[in-house]
Amino acid sequence: MLFNNEKAVSPIVATLVLVVVAIAGAAAVGTIMGSFSSDVSDSASAAEASSASSTELLIGGSTTVQPVSEGLVDLYTKSHPGVKVTVQGGGSGAGIAGAEMGVLDIGSASKTVDTVLEHPDLQKYQIGGSAVVVIVNADSTIPTTINNTTQANLDLLYDNAVNGKVKIDTTGNILNYSSTGTEVAIFQRDEASGTEETFAKYLPTFASAKDLDDSEAAGKVGNSGVLAAVEDTKDSIGFVDYGFAAGNDAVKILGVGCYDDDVTEKNIIKALKGESSPYPEDLTRPLNYVTLGAPSTIEQSWINFALSPAAAPAFEEAGYFQMLDLA
Repeated sequence: MLFNNEKAVSPIVATLVLVVVAIAGAAAVGTIMGSFSSDVSDSASAAEASSASSTELLIGGSTTVQPVSEGLVDLYTKSHPGVKVTVQGGGSGAGIAGAEMGVLDIGSASKTVDTVLEHPDLQKYQIGGSAVVVIVNADSTIPTTINNTTQANLDLLYDNAVNGKVKIDTTGNILNYSSTGTEVAIFQRDEASGTEETFAKYLPTFASAKDLDDSEAAGKVGNSGVLAAVEDTKDSIGFVDYGFAAGNDAVKILGVGCYDDDVTEKNIIKALKGESSPYPEDLTRPLNYVTLGAPSTIEQSWINFALSPAAAPAFEEAGYFQMLDLA
């Protein structure tokens, strides 16, 4: 372990350690470095780097969990005024790797985390759940056969993308790219992501996020990156977490194997609970925090707060569901 659990890791210390480890060639550091390096200021000094307080928490990883963590900061620090909490994104892969390396106090992942075989040094705490939704630009002229899409249609779109685009005819059939038809931009995630992994596993052709990465869909960073791309591209399709798209008039959420009107909080909660629901259970996923070994007192305090009724406003604002909703 790089740091004693009884001492939280400041962003400056975390970044300095990442630089050292990066020089040594550790896997996955590049992703994490990109996420956390913005916390280093020109005034950083060795003295600052050695002054980490036991009342500091560095949380990072999933861009899906990130809005919840950010919302929890104000709520938590009202009752814990001596605690400084810094929240970063970077993707679920970065959250898991950062926690394993001891660079993060708490990693976040919007996916199932195997702490038995794949990550035995981590402890996992599910704080809630959410769902991946497929979106198109609100002004899209994409044929209705795409707007009310199926699992098979989505699979074809992502499997046939060429340079981030596909051509379709007036009934939604995919055309040779040199043919005349409607050009549709196809967007995916550009980094290791629980959102991407959930979506990839839902598609028959793509067994993993790595398989989807090998397609020619255009990659964007984070849920916000995919959302912005679809907002800015009239004929486009992408996938984001439900919380990023709900209530956004610039995009339309598609029904996947169900009607558009079936994409509701009630139906997503049913799917998360394994109950009968028109929304595909395979497009739902847990929201997890992970720690390296047993959490320290302050880490456990944060996790307990995330599971408490007092945390409800952060989940509601982000459009997610906490464990109390899933009971």
